[in-house]
Amino acid sequence: MLFHTLVELFSIVVAFAVFIVAWNSRRMQDNKYLHVVGLSYLFIGALDLLHTLTFKGMNVIPSDGYQANQFWIATRAMEAGIFLIGFLMINRKRRINSDLLFVIYFVITFLIAASILLWKIFPVCFVEGQGQTPFKIYSEYVVILILIVSLVLLVFNQKKFDRRTFQLLAGSIFFAILSECCFATYTTNHGVLNELGHYGKLVAFFLIYRANVEMSFVNPMEQLFRNLKASELEYKTLAENLPGIILRFDDQLNCIYSNQITSGDPVLFEGTAGEIHRRIDPMLKVALRMGMAQNGELDILVGGVVRVYAYQIIPEVSSKTSETNLLVICRDITASRREKQYLSSLLDTIPHQVWTAKADGSIDYVNDVVCRDFGNSRAVLLIDGWQQYVHPDDLAELRQKWLFSLQSGEGFMTQFRLKMADGAYLWHLGRAVPIFEEGKLSLWIGTNTNIDAQKKGQELRDEFISVASHELKTPLTSIKAFNQMLARTSDLVKMRSYVQKVDQSTNKLERLINEMLDVSRINAGKLQFNPSSFDISQLLLECCETMQLSTGSHTLVFESTGPVIISGDRFRLEQVVNNLLNNAIKYSPKTDKVLVSCKTDQGGVVVSVTDFGIGIESRELEQLFDRYYRSDNAAERFGGLGLGLFISSEIIKGHDGTFWIESVIGEGSTVSFRLPMEEKALQSSHPESGFEYHNEHISIICNRDKGWLDVNWTGYQNVETVQNGGIQMLGILKKSGLKKVLNDNREVLGNWSEASDWAAKVWFPLMIEAGLKDFAWVFSPSIFAQLAAQKTVDESDGAANVNFFHDMDEAVRWLASQ
Repeated sequence: MLFHTLVELFSIVVAFAVFIVAWNSRRMQDNKYLHVVGLSYLFIGALDLLHTLTFKGMNVIPSDGYQANQFWIATRAMEAGIFLIGFLMINRKRRINSDLLFVIYFVITFLIAASILLWKIFPVCFVEGQGQTPFKIYSEYVVILILIVSLVLLVFNQKKFDRRTFQLLAGSIFFAILSECCFATYTTNHGVLNELGHYGKLVAFFLIYRANVEMSFVNPMEQLFRNLKASELEYKTLAENLPGIILRFDDQLNCIYSNQITSGDPVLFEGTAGEIHRRIDPMLKVALRMGMAQNGELDILVGGVVRVYAYQIIPEVSSKTSETNLLVICRDITASRREKQYLSSLLDTIPHQVWTAKADGSIDYVNDVVCRDFGNSRAVLLIDGWQQYVHPDDLAELRQKWLFSLQSGEGFMTQFRLKMADGAYLWHLGRAVPIFEEGKLSLWIGTNTNIDAQKKGQELRDEFISVASHELKTPLTSIKAFNQMLARTSDLVKMRSYVQKVDQSTNKLERLINEMLDVSRINAGKLQFNPSSFDISQLLLECCETMQLSTGSHTLVFESTGPVIISGDRFRLEQVVNNLLNNAIKYSPKTDKVLVSCKTDQGGVVVSVTDFGIGIESRELEQLFDRYYRSDNAAERFGGLGLGLFISSEIIKGHDGTFWIESVIGEGSTVSFRLPMEEKALQSSHPESGFEYHNEHISIICNRDKGWLDVNWTGYQNVETVQNGGIQMLGILKKSGLKKVLNDNREVLGNWSEASDWAAKVWFPLMIEAGLKDFAWVFSPSIFAQLAAQKTVDESDGAANVNFFHDMDEAVRWLASQ
């Protein structure tokens, strides 16, 4: 009895130990089989304890039978069943609910104990004098069979266990089978087979204990340290081979680690990493004090080349020592910065507004064109946003379309007006395309294209069609009406009057048709000229006499200095003069005189037609030569297609001439054109020093006392004279090394706008490249010359400091103060 008690108590202690190991390792136990089996040993040990206490002779729990044998077979059946059921859980992916499993084992244990001790319904297993009952023997064989099946399943699932654990489990089940074989064949509770059976049970329990300890504690800890070692090696290998610089500092800001790229090359460390250390020292202190990550960028000179590094400072706080280390990761972003600069430069050269926005629609980049158009810096524009620059009438529709694109991810396109730096609203075509990364919207790239000229051109064309329809319909209606009246009358006087009216309407219709045909020829570049030599003074006289016969409201006064022979298309120039005379009469309804003059000046002939009528706004003067344009001051009161001045200016340009207007509202207008009389080579004087230049169109003097170039333009200018003068200025500016120019246009006559494009796109940028900083431009009295000057500066891409003046003294004072 003493042997039985000691063996049972020892096996009970082992069973409880198996449970304790399994329960306390339940959160880190990955093997669900051992988890299910291990938790059951608390209850198996409890039933074995009842088996021990009810053993005959213990006299702890009074009994009238052999309840110990009943507890034995019930416990072994429960143990074998759990060995088998555990394999159903081994492939379970969800974590096992340990609390629920504990309750199930408790209920089973309670039912077994109650069926034996309380209800006494458990079958008898041993009869004194006879030995084991058939139920007990057959039950032992069933238990043995279940254990054999479990052993077979263990072999099939041995990959789910490490080698050592598999051996321990297999040994435990094997000794459990041997133990059951002994208990299936013994005849007395005190025989040798019973003793051997208890030895087998003790070994089986010990082996299952070892299996749980191996899997729950020994192997996980070894695996943990092995993983930690592998992770440390992997991270160290990664840090050593990263292309960036990795540094670690202690809480005294001493460098305690640097990766191979720095430690392997002391020169590199001292030249780069050491410089990084010195430069980010203030940020290291901030990160250490606040315990927050810091980041930024540094430009560092390495081997004579500037390298750009992006750095990140990461605080590392130890939970045990409360010490803080700082991890610094530096990446060389020189190439990406350079690519970004190249892209930015490319976008800045595009003559459109270019912008990008985040996925939520917030603008995060605009190019220089946007800054220049709106007159604000990039930083201000990114803060202010775009909505304040949109015309109020266009804002609601624009918002609606942009919101739809943001929500749908579809492209965006619409037309709207944007407020420029000068306060004017110009039409733009806005487009934006979404950029997707891995199926997710990440960026919008958009452009705003200035379509104001096209938009207004379309409006003018639409208006022209409407006006043309009306203008053509009027003479046709008159012709039709007078023809009907001719058919109804036999009065010769009336017939003569009707025929005259028909003739006038026919002439008007012919003139309108010819104007439209001329525009068509100009657009196609097929306007033909038939040059010949003739006296333009005689042509002007004939035109005035003819026009005088057709008007009784105005007196045409012609002034001429005498015959002026030129070479040109007489018919086309007559067309120009007649158009100017018609306009002068039409737009001066309350006066009775028109002046026509012809004079020679600087190798050309200047023809002027002056009226004393309604006048023209200064802002409209330059647009009068655009096709279809009609002055707002006259469009509602006077007829016409708006083609006359456009055709006239094209005819004058075809003769290498220039065209301009001077006008005062309410006082009248003077329309002039200048034609060359003969080709004349430019003559100049070149002093030996090369710091002066003079000809009949320009005078350039290097004024070293005042520190600028004195430039004086005189007379009528054209493309050739402007280009020659500009090139001479450029050469002297380079030679002199001066940075300022006093540009005097007070003696400039007429219109040189044909050369303004060249001056804006070619000459002015070259002047800036040559060193120009300050440019004082004194205006010509000619409005057209002023417009050409402003156009030159407005359309140039230079950064020189330019200021316009009407007074020379003010210009001198300003330039001297720069």
